[in-house]
Amino acid sequence: MVIFIAFRYGYIRLLGLGKHVERQKLEKLEFCITAGETKTIEFKQTLSLDTIKKTKEKYIEDAALKTICAFMNSDGGTLLVGVADDGTPTGVNDEIQKFHKSNGKFLLHFKNIIRSKIGEEIYPLLEYELREFRSAQWLMVSCQKSSKEVFMNGAEFYVRTNPATDRLEGKKLLDYCRNRFNKNI
Repeated sequence: MVIFIAFRYGYIRLLGLGKHVERQKLEKLEFCITAGETKTIEFKQTLSLDTIKKTKEKYIEDAALKTICAFMNSDGGTLLVGVADDGTPTGVNDEIQKFHKSNGKFLLHFKNIIRSKIGEEIYPLLEYELREFRSAQWLMVSCQKSSKEVFMNGAEFYVRTNPATDRLEGKKLLDYCRNRFNKNI
């Protein structure tokens, strides 16, 4: 499988389609920003940087992770980190420099918080990358719809309802899972 993927990407470059693929990614990013927050598009200004206190905060990371869970438990979606709620591009450049010192370490940190708070089993449903756009770097996270429940911290269940992420508990959680995942709970 890895050989096929490597060959596939090499083949795309060989045909001169690499720039076409890049253009499509930028067009998707532009579309997401223009559309604004919806059931399948969410903006987060940072991954972990409190922009007022200039400190790294877990509750800000948790907000992004809740959105990822909600997308997977609903219809999928795209999370753009480095965009304010009003669509203003802020980028994650300052956060990378302050806490991680490199793009690779930033992406590794993101992968590690996914693994520790949600779990490795979602990796096949998740694509993420840093994108350069409008003179800033943004983290673009594409989430596919999951065929089974996705929990945060093993117990918290979130869904996406229009431009909001909601936590479900008790009867509402059971009813949702019965309907969405066709479970006999």
